[in-house]
Amino acid sequence: MSIEEEIARRKARRRKGRIAAVSVVAAASLAIVSIGVWAWHCQVTEQQGYESELMDALRLVSEADETILQIDAIVDDPFAAESEEKKQDVLSSVEQTKQLLVDADGKARSVSEKLSDPSVREVANQTVISITARQGMITQGMQLVEASEDAGQAAKECDAAWQVVLDVDARVREATKLAGRNEVDASRERTLEAKETFSKSLDQLKVLQADYQTASVSPLIEYVEKRMDAMDLAVQSDEALTAKNKDEAIARNDAYNAAEEEAATMASALPSDPKQLVKDAYFATWAEVIRSYAGQRAAAGTSDAVIRDYLGAQGK
Repeated sequence: MSIEEEIARRKARRRKGRIAAVSVVAAASLAIVSIGVWAWHCQVTEQQGYESELMDALRLVSEADETILQIDAIVDDPFAAESEEKKQDVLSSVEQTKQLLVDADGKARSVSEKLSDPSVREVANQTVISITARQGMITQGMQLVEASEDAGQAAKECDAAWQVVLDVDARVREATKLAGRNEVDASRERTLEAKETFSKSLDQLKVLQADYQTASVSPLIEYVEKRMDAMDLAVQSDEALTAKNKDEAIARNDAYNAAEEEAATMASALPSDPKQLVKDAYFATWAEVIRSYAGQRAAAGTSDAVIRDYLGAQGK
């Protein structure tokens, strides 16, 4: 073999070696890229799983809101006509709602530190805050639901007792007319009937006061007692007329008129709807809890706004 041929042979062997080396490097590089792509794929898949779990938490919160919105409506208007039915619905579903929030809280907390996207992680954190606020709303809201149920019953009893007072006024007017026509015995009979009816109302109001002590219905009680005093004076006037004791009859009638005027003055100081005394007592007694509930509702609303903004942006 000539020298030229040997040199050519050796050059060819070196080129082959370089090609082999390049091939090895290329293979290693491809392997690294493949591993990187797989790691990225795994990370994306894992993050998607965390985001999916966060969405599950939000769905649970949304489901819990069905009951929470009912609580909210009761707190806003505890004496609404439809509140009674809502209260029963809430009482039957509140335990399940609490569990929904516990489950949602567990999911949101478990992913809050695992999410790599800061914006999604913030949604998870706000979800936890929102859930905590809702749990506070349920705790305080249920206090108000139960308290308003008692107050609502007391308001009904107050209304019923006062309706008796309004109804008996017709008998009082009839007795007055009969007295004016000198039908003394008939007047006395109607007056005694009126007093008996006033007495029933008085008993109802005293029971109400004993059962629902946070509300002072003493102005109503005092008014009814004054009307009963007036009825006694009217009866005494009629009896004096029957006995032909004119001066005594006039004196008792004057006292009756004075008592009725006092009662009228007392009535003018009463609320136009006497059961407002019960309502006012409810709001005064539970004012602090109502304020605290409103604070929890505001906190939930602030977190919900962040969550809605993110979900809205994702939907664009």
